[in-house]
Amino acid sequence: MNIAVIDDDVSTAANLTDYFRQYGAQVGMEFHVRHFADAERFLASYRVSEFSIIFMDIELPGISGIEAAHRLRYKDSAVVLLFITRMAQYAQKGYEVDALDYIVKPLRYADFCLKVKKAINVARARETQSIAVQTGSGAICMTTDKIMFVEVMGHQLRFHLVDDVIEVRGTLADIEKRLQGYGFLRCNNCYLVNAKFVNWVRGYDIDVGGQVLKISHPRHRQFMKDFMNLYAGGNK
Repeated sequence: MNIAVIDDDVSTAANLTDYFRQYGAQVGMEFHVRHFADAERFLASYRVSEFSIIFMDIELPGISGIEAAHRLRYKDSAVVLLFITRMAQYAQKGYEVDALDYIVKPLRYADFCLKVKKAINVARARETQSIAVQTGSGAICMTTDKIMFVEVMGHQLRFHLVDDVIEVRGTLADIEKRLQGYGFLRCNNCYLVNAKFVNWVRGYDIDVGGQVLKISHPRHRQFMKDFMNLYAGGNK
């Protein structure tokens, strides 16, 4: 996973790099951290999908972190952004640029772990993957960001897309494995839902892309736990 750190404080960047090394060893992931001392240099070379997570200092030389974040969002609306700040009240401006969270200096490893876990979960959920399925007339490719939910009826799978419904033969268990890591959750034995399209959960009802589905009683507790972990970075 590629990480960008934009901070003119070399010691803070070094701490974050070391924290990612420690956390990677702890959870079995590999992180590639790239440091930028100012936002202008970062923005000049930025390419969409180059980084999964960006840590941006609010107080930067030249353009501020807030201004840089506004410019970043013109280029990339999906990348996960966290602010680094000495004063938490400054981070409230992060709502304007869809910042996920903030981390306060001086950095502490325990705080970092909580923040980065949430960031990783959200980054994975925002990633897209193309998958191919076999229909009676040939193969069809679709991307995970267009799949609202998958429904099983007998030996048939129905992919409910934002603009279509595709039917193929298969099992929900098999497609669940293929979609693992892209924000899909099993709410009962019949449905695998994309958390991106969940509008609300009320009791055992769940609205997915405007369609109300059921969460089974045996799966309710685990579903809610996984859903909150995905977007709130809770403990598993």
